[in-house]
Amino acid sequence: MGQHNPLRHLSAAIGFLVAGAVGGCGGSSMDGASMPVGPMQPEPPSNPSSMAPPAVMQAQQANTPVDPAIVTADNTFGLNLFQNLNSGATGNVAIAPISVAMALQIVYNGAGGATQQGMAQTLKLGSLSTQDLNDDNAALQGSLLNPDPQVQLIIANSLWTHLDANTVAATFTQMDQTYYGATVGDLAGAPANVNNWVSTETDGLITSILPNANYAAVVAVIANVIYFKGQWSTEFDPSQTAPAPFSLMDGTQIMVPMMHQSATYGYLQGVNFQAVRIPYGQGRLSMLVVMPDAGTSLNGFVAALTPDMLNGWVGQLQTGMGNLSLPKFTATYGASLVQPLTALGMQAAFCSDPQAAFPGIGLVCIQDVEHKTVVAVDESGTVAAGATSITVVPTAVELPLFTLTFDHPFLYAIRDDKTGELLFIGTMTNPN
Repeated sequence: MGQHNPLRHLSAAIGFLVAGAVGGCGGSSMDGASMPVGPMQPEPPSNPSSMAPPAVMQAQQANTPVDPAIVTADNTFGLNLFQNLNSGATGNVAIAPISVAMALQIVYNGAGGATQQGMAQTLKLGSLSTQDLNDDNAALQGSLLNPDPQVQLIIANSLWTHLDANTVAATFTQMDQTYYGATVGDLAGAPANVNNWVSTETDGLITSILPNANYAAVVAVIANVIYFKGQWSTEFDPSQTAPAPFSLMDGTQIMVPMMHQSATYGYLQGVNFQAVRIPYGQGRLSMLVVMPDAGTSLNGFVAALTPDMLNGWVGQLQTGMGNLSLPKFTATYGASLVQPLTALGMQAAFCSDPQAAFPGIGLVCIQDVEHKTVVAVDESGTVAAGATSITVVPTAVELPLFTLTFDHPFLYAIRDDKTGELLFIGTMTNPN
């Protein structure tokens, strides 16, 4: 392991609100994820946090306001990605948008040309320069340090290279540490050391993110994880939890453990849905749960969502007493994001495009982007984790088709290629 300077600061809540709102009951299995057991308490992961990176500490001390542009960019990109993954899905889908966005924004610092333009379009960065982006992320992270005594909301970043022959630009590494507090580790131990890092940072919720492979030819892996643990402001009474019917998308009914509570919530009766806001701790963070009316397609409902709609619903919530029944669930999800990111306009960043260019990192292209998420909800609150890894490899160099040396007599012709007319033809037997 190389230099260790882990970033353990807090991220925006929206990623978990979206993931929590769509997490289904009894999530499907996912390699590399393990489930929490026992009652949840507001304790941090086993690896204690270190000091936030310099830019984040400076932003917090200066009370730098958060630029709405970065929040809009993250949310718009995150929702677009979620909609792409959810399209046609028959099982649970749950992502941590801020994890994917931040990991890609870190890599974006090294992009150039059409690659940079495609990433900016996909990440919805608008006119933000890389300096604006990093400053905005520092302010966002700084504003969310220690948001609530009953909530742990943490981001950790890392950069993995071959330390004995590092080809990653020093300026890129410095940026990743200054603004994102990246731990720097050695790819010689990959994937085991990267997966161990992910497992530690997520308190064992996600035990792996990199597949077993030979990482000798990989230039770098950029990894980001998010860890969330929050207690409900008003916990559900476990003695009130009982089996109850739950209708699947095909109309089939199953029995699930249903939690029940009568309390004060923010509630909205929409045109074809109902929504409720369930707060954590002192109320700064919450889960927004939205249920389409019976007969309304969930996939169609999700496909029509926009960030403005979500924001509008939150603004229309009316506080009042209500009887709330919510299933206990653990939703797990994992996917490669190459296809959806390509569909969203980032094709020029991947190795399939010979024009992929990251001059700020080296002669590299993105081989893979992996994401995994776990969201677990019970009577005491929510535990959630998301992990994103970006694998960067050398840009493919086209090998010569042949080697030809004219070292003995030869024929030559000068011709009009449009008509095929020969203008000159000759042999060369002695160039001297």
